[in-house]
Amino acid sequence: MRDEDIDWQIYHRIALGEAGTIPELISITELDEEVIRASVQRLVGYLLIRQEGELLRPMGLEEMLLSCRIRYTKDLPVTIENGVIKIRSDHHH
Repeated sequence: MRDEDIDWQIYHRIALGEAGTIPELISITELDEEVIRASVQRLVGYLLIRQEGELLRPMGLEEMLLSCRIRYTKDLPVTIENGVIKIRSDHHH
């Protein structure tokens, strides 16, 4: 199975509320833990889901857009870490 197919399957399980942790994803999808962990990391990187400790949850549209804007706007004085908006420490006025 291609990474894209795995990511789509994992994302939908999380978005539909069928699974909210990696162990739940393992039991539902019957995929290997390493495969699921790699997919979760890609989905976090794509700003589609958030990982808070063991919990996985889909990002809402506004959260996705804000996260995307913060990530790609280099001169913005804020960043998001673990879902918390913080002032960039490397930002100079």
